[in-house]
Amino acid sequence: MPGSVIKKYREMRNYSQKFVSSQMNISQNAYSKIENNLTQLTVHHVKEISRILDVPVMDLLNDNFEIHKPISIPRVVAKNDLVSQSGRLQKLLQNKISVRHDSYIVAMSLMVAAESALISVD
Repeated sequence: MPGSVIKKYREMRNYSQKFVSSQMNISQNAYSKIENNLTQLTVHHVKEISRILDVPVMDLLNDNFEIHKPISIPRVVAKNDLVSQSGRLQKLLQNKISVRHDSYIVAMSLMVAAESALISVD
């Protein structure tokens, strides 16, 4: 969970929650909810925490999953292959409960990007 990663970096810097929260202009209680994954992180908060802790944004978001580039991307992809993969992903997503999975937002973003790419396919 991103909150535990943020907490790890904060503790490595020997910063208190009160210090970080004051730098962010939020209450210590609100910041505690970030570290305990009780509140949804905004892009603004991630950028602020990154600046305060002097940690790259991607390091803060590096959690139990990593997105890897494919080893090789075929130059020609058949439309049927794309449709088949899209259907498989849709079935996988339908079986997940979005509230329980932090990776749901990432998956949905990837699906939107894929959909945009498919629009340009003949």
